[in-house]
Amino acid sequence: MRHLTPWPALATAGLLLSAPPALAASDPLEGFNRRIHDFNLMLRERVLDPAVAAYVAHASPAFRAGVANAFANLREPVTAASGLLAGQFDVALNAAARFGINTSLGLGGVHDAAADRGYPRQDFTPADAVCRWGVPGGPFLMLPLLGPSTLRDAGALVGTGLALSATLGPEIALSWRGSDALVAYAGIAEDLARTDAQALDSYAIYRSAYLQRRAARCGVEVTEDSATD
Repeated sequence: MRHLTPWPALATAGLLLSAPPALAASDPLEGFNRRIHDFNLMLRERVLDPAVAAYVAHASPAFRAGVANAFANLREPVTAASGLLAGQFDVALNAAARFGINTSLGLGGVHDAAADRGYPRQDFTPADAVCRWGVPGGPFLMLPLLGPSTLRDAGALVGTGLALSATLGPEIALSWRGSDALVAYAGIAEDLARTDAQALDSYAIYRSAYLQRRAARCGVEVTEDSATD
């Protein structure tokens, strides 16, 4: 299974590929969410998929893997900060070690030298940190472009964006996050297209997969089963 990245939706959508069948869910914003989902599908078809096709056509698999590793390395400080906020000091130390090793010995993260030295990648996001504080997920949200989320996770995403903008500057932060999301999408675009083509209701599949994945990672998450009890 692919790693979860801090930018939900485009990246989190990869989790749909092994999702169980969709369940009925409490979704008070379903009408709005479905419109956003339809918009996202249109945007993927008309903008993202052509961009990814051009990228894949002109970049070798080794080059694309190196770019993906480099972006993953840039996320390690966010992982470290999230671990500290949640009191997960082992996660924070691992992320800090990975960033130092890969930035130096891994040529800026192009090569995952840290994994070879006993520091495997550990996905831990600001949303996971907020979850560890006991904050419930709240209503399911389908975000424009980014896709599946919840009120809590979307809030963590906004907070992360504001922090990065304040630290790096809005232009650099926006460029980085947009490029990171596009690279992540390039790795799962074909699988997502196959899932969409096979699903009778792709929105329900996206919602079910996201909520069940978050329930597995977050002890205070309300699962779809419990929401209908």
